[in-house]
Amino acid sequence: MDNREIANILNQIADILEIIDANRFRIIAHQRAAQAIENLTENINSIYAKGELEKIPGVGKAIADHIKELIETGKSKAFERLKKKIPVGVLELLYIEGLGPKKVKLFYQKFGVKSIPQLEKLVKSHKLLILKGWGEKSEQNILRGIALYKRFRKRFALGEVYFLSHDIVTSLKQSRLTDKVTVCGSIRRGRETIGDMDILATSKTPKKAIDFFTSLDAVEKVIAQGTTKARVILRHGPEADLRVVKPESFGAAMHYFTGSKAHNIHIRKMGIAKGLRINEYGVYKKSRGKLIRIGGRAEKEIFQSVGLDWIPPEIREDDGEIEAAQKGKLPKLINAGDVKGDLQVHTKWSDADNTILEMAQAAKERGYEYIAITDHASAIGVTKGLNKKTIVNYIKAIKRADKKINGIRILAGSEVDIMRNGDLYLPDSVLKRLDVVLAAVHSGFRRPEVEQTRRVIKVLENPYVHIFAHPTARLINKREPINLDMETVIQAAKKTNTILEINASWQRLDLNAIHTRSAVERGVKMVISTDAHATNQLDMMKFGVLTARRGWCEKKDIINTLPLTRLLKVLTKK
Repeated sequence: MDNREIANILNQIADILEIIDANRFRIIAHQRAAQAIENLTENINSIYAKGELEKIPGVGKAIADHIKELIETGKSKAFERLKKKIPVGVLELLYIEGLGPKKVKLFYQKFGVKSIPQLEKLVKSHKLLILKGWGEKSEQNILRGIALYKRFRKRFALGEVYFLSHDIVTSLKQSRLTDKVTVCGSIRRGRETIGDMDILATSKTPKKAIDFFTSLDAVEKVIAQGTTKARVILRHGPEADLRVVKPESFGAAMHYFTGSKAHNIHIRKMGIAKGLRINEYGVYKKSRGKLIRIGGRAEKEIFQSVGLDWIPPEIREDDGEIEAAQKGKLPKLINAGDVKGDLQVHTKWSDADNTILEMAQAAKERGYEYIAITDHASAIGVTKGLNKKTIVNYIKAIKRADKKINGIRILAGSEVDIMRNGDLYLPDSVLKRLDVVLAAVHSGFRRPEVEQTRRVIKVLENPYVHIFAHPTARLINKREPINLDMETVIQAAKKTNTILEINASWQRLDLNAIHTRSAVERGVKMVISTDAHATNQLDMMKFGVLTARRGWCEKKDIINTLPLTRLLKVLTKK
């Protein structure tokens, strides 16, 4: 079993326990363990092999034993017993935005709802209106959540499949049945959601490589299998294709299966204009009535054949990248190695797993020059968080930690809630004491666009707000973006010298690539932050960098590529 499968099971256990009114401590323990495992960057099977399951944050002996059983047998007797206590469809209700175990329990026990279609029927019958605290708005919210679930359920968030795809590639490499292996498709382009997985390889024994692929533990069902390609359904994942091609076609196939479709069509048309035929097998030129291969072994040969420099896969969307390449004006995209620090990190002072010092040490190990501790200051009560009374001791704790560690600077910051009227949860007298202030929308998600935009701009105009965090407040496949006029917000950010965040959490990736590119074009500075709530989540930076690259970001566009002294000057310009 992989990380996501085990995390999914632990989350389901927590949900079932809450629905059947189990001990609250057991529920929280399983939730914390699931979150930690879901965000691991190392395969949990490797951690198990080293006997280090209990070193995972939130995993004690009981849950470690549970994970061991899942890894060794693929099943859990305790989980199977729990599942029998409620119908399978009841758990699916939890995927609807805004529905937690308490509401699901109500629908199940009071109305006998066991599936999403039954829930939809119940809502449309208006029977929920007899309940205290339920109104037409509650009905509309549930129906909106059901529609959202139906729209997105066939696509997976990038972070849900990224590590799985690379685990499969690693397995194929280690099998010694392949010579070259790579991930293509939407994953290689860094798209925020993935429909299926495309893997490309070369091999001296193609059939054996295909047989190996279809027998992997991650495979739930084989849909089609031949001598050079196979399609499977991955357990709790998307469909996945493996194609084995000849070495002389690897570059052409890599370009073709990376896409996008629109980009590929544009390149093929350019080839036709030059008398060439470009497809997944290579680049061909007609000579004496025959097609002669003139390229395709390396991907760059596809671009060279039509007079272009190699175009990074993240921007292959036929959205101006080909024209930029023709003019020699392709951006020099930011790389992960350009990032010098993380400016949104949480600790035990609010809702995270680690101490200030532990987060700083983990950042130092990743080669960072600085890190900002930005615990929540929240009015909505979902985190213990900071307030104007505790902030003094919080800042002192950060300064003490900063003195204890060498080789990295710890900045004092906070992620502060934006109130309904556009004020911040902390007063300016407190904000001015912090090195970094992030403002974020954590409530009032469905307010009208004009009202929401006015609310946000008021915050951007605050002289003590440095960064507008995860601007649209979306959760990929779970919660739609808030109603916000982003062009107006981007212009206001430029005017007020406010930094816009590209939140690297794969559940957010917010700003998205479209808004990021708009910010680049208007000269608005951005920051890529992980929103890490545990040390291992610092590695989510890669997803933020992918999004920045998709938005045509260069190093100069992102403030946390700056050394500390220059970063501090940028923060004081507000």
